[in-house]
Amino acid sequence: MYSSEALSTIFQRIVQFEEDVKTLYDDCIDKLDDTIIVEILQSISNEEKGHIELAKNLMTIIQEDFLKEAREKEG
Repeated sequence: MYSSEALSTIFQRIVQFEEDVKTLYDDCIDKLDDTIIVEILQSISNEEKGHIELAKNLMTIIQEDFLKEAREKEG
């Protein structure tokens, strides 16, 4: 089983990956003229934005659990 700290590290890497992917999609959108392709890429980019937000929320939950575990061990 992963520790909260390990999970936090994993999800930090996932967030970074998702942000990099979104940047790539956005760069392509800025350089293309084909409306259909741009619309599809924009849709994918928006999904990546949602993935980023969800992963950040998950990281917050994991960090809160980590702090809770640490307090319980101390107290």
